[in-house]
Amino acid sequence: MNTDLIFLYLLLIVPVIISFSYFGNLSQEIAKLGSLIEVAISFVILEVPMGVYSSFNINSVNRILIISVSIVYAFSVFFASTYHKGIKEPRHLKLHYSLMHLFVFTMMFTLIINDFGLMWIGIEATTASSALLLIIERERNQIEAAWRYVLIVSTGLTLALISVILIYLYYHTLNSVSIISAGHSPSLILTIAGVTAMVGFGTKIGLFPMHSWLPDAHGEAPSEVSAMFSGILLPVAAYVLYRFFLATFSGRVEEIFLIFIMATLIFVALIMPSQKNIKRMFAYSTMENMALITLGLITGGLAFVGALLIILTHAFGKSAAFYSSGNILNTYGTKDMNKIRGLRDRLPSTAISLFGSSLVVTGAPPFTTFVGEFLIIYQLIKNGNIAPVFIIVVCLFIISVSVLQKVSVMIFDGNMENTPQLKLERTQKYVAGLSLIFAFSIIFVYLGGLL
Repeated sequence: MNTDLIFLYLLLIVPVIISFSYFGNLSQEIAKLGSLIEVAISFVILEVPMGVYSSFNINSVNRILIISVSIVYAFSVFFASTYHKGIKEPRHLKLHYSLMHLFVFTMMFTLIINDFGLMWIGIEATTASSALLLIIERERNQIEAAWRYVLIVSTGLTLALISVILIYLYYHTLNSVSIISAGHSPSLILTIAGVTAMVGFGTKIGLFPMHSWLPDAHGEAPSEVSAMFSGILLPVAAYVLYRFFLATFSGRVEEIFLIFIMATLIFVALIMPSQKNIKRMFAYSTMENMALITLGLITGGLAFVGALLIILTHAFGKSAAFYSSGNILNTYGTKDMNKIRGLRDRLPSTAISLFGSSLVVTGAPPFTTFVGEFLIIYQLIKNGNIAPVFIIVVCLFIISVSVLQKVSVMIFDGNMENTPQLKLERTQKYVAGLSLIFAFSIIFVYLGGLL
């Protein structure tokens, strides 16, 4: 067997094997070790040449996502080990870990499989494997958010199944590489397939107006699950939508994609200033990031490189934001930003990671998210799309100012000089900090030529 193929199989097998730790007494220790092994395998796969391996496909987009998924997975496992320390039902926590492993398996499977039908199954499986991760603390709001998540996303993916069927009717195969490389002429069937794929997978990504599940699920989920949802699950869905776009591309399909992307940015810009819940704020920020990623992927050229930069930086920057939010929730007991003050004095390390991650996810210069946004805007101008550029710049400005203003108030407002620092588990602080460091270091990855 080809050595490269062995590592692709290991990428899928390791999370499945360690999910059986539910039946033992060392679920946390096995989860940590297994996640680190998954990271090591993902870095080995970086050396695998791009191309088709049996039923698998490695390309410039999914190899970046494989790295993102594995590292955020490891961070989330370590974060959860202390974040959920107060849960008194070990069996329930072991189930949580096992579902995290299966969740990662479904994402990895979706990324490397070379079949549109199996990609759809993989995305549907991410919904099934992740829904229960929302309700580890079994609060009413979490259960409602999980139910809404399953109902809305599954309905959207039913529409995406229509796209799979139409693609098969047109090409008589679902092999993604052969379909994309063969090329096609515009047709009504493919236009309908492209639109249904956009609506269906756009529901999973959180594009407006199919987004309604996203702020609820991200806002109510445990912080490490929010990090995995925002940082890696949604980009995986964006990757699948991109592959479907390539298979159905036409000028009309591109115009429809652009309309939904612009609508998403406008909606986030309008709703962001009124946000009071810190996790919902970052959830809406994720909608902005996903819209830009999708835009960059479908635009191509330098915008494609910009999308890759945002994918990689967003994974760690948004994860750090949610880990920091979890630290705040554990300490202050609230997600209401109006009740969170004096972070600089009470939780100094979390204040740093929160402010830094906010700069990253809002695309503040000179961070790599800004470079990615600049490349996307530059390519749009080069293509003559001036009106979308104006909308993007205005929306990004409003969103960035809103997020940074709210975060700055939480950090710097309040006279806390005589208030002692609040204790926080070391692991929680280190994970948030490491995620932030990874986000900052992406520029060196870019300069080093990995992208």
